[in-house]
Amino acid sequence: MLALALLVTLPLAAEPVVAEAQPRGGAAVAPAAMPAGTIGFWGTLGAPDVALGYRQGFSAIEFEAQARFHYLELSSTVEAGIRLASWKSGRAMLAPTFSLGLKLNSGARAFDPYNFAFVALRPRLGGVLSLQVSEVAQVVVTAEVPWAIAMNVTGYQVTPTVGGGAEFQLNQKLSLVAVGLLGVDVIKEPLGVPVARLAWGVRLGVGYRLF
Repeated sequence: MLALALLVTLPLAAEPVVAEAQPRGGAAVAPAAMPAGTIGFWGTLGAPDVALGYRQGFSAIEFEAQARFHYLELSSTVEAGIRLASWKSGRAMLAPTFSLGLKLNSGARAFDPYNFAFVALRPRLGGVLSLQVSEVAQVVVTAEVPWAIAMNVTGYQVTPTVGGGAEFQLNQKLSLVAVGLLGVDVIKEPLGVPVARLAWGVRLGVGYRLF
């Protein structure tokens, strides 16, 4: 009986243990929502703004925070919000985004004759779609509608945009990202009428994933 038991257990003991591959992904824009337990930081240099951000995954919800400086307006924005991992199929993921922030605008008019000084509450609605096209590359599509509602004067600024780009994984922690944006910028200064202009943006940066 002892010999029979040894014969049965030997093949099981001889089976190799296959290590589970670590998930690959970005930290800046992709994936659309960070997996639970992951934390990432990112930064971008571009036109017309520069930015820093933080992301943390909680199951189907991700918390994100970011700060932006628009150097043509001389304005600053800080915000915090969530991404909801609402849909996933294979290598594709879609996440609606909801955030709330504060925008301080100096009113500089060197590049924008309609700009005006304000302190604004700035809700932002949008969405991110990410598609992993290879082991190290993800394509991203973004859409967002930030709406700066001035609190100290009568006026607002709403800038709906769509964008696209890619994020490339250099290793398990570091990634490079490039995204272009196009849309409409509608601004209404005090005692003025709404004025619509072309909105655009180019963002190049890095993401760093802690876990």
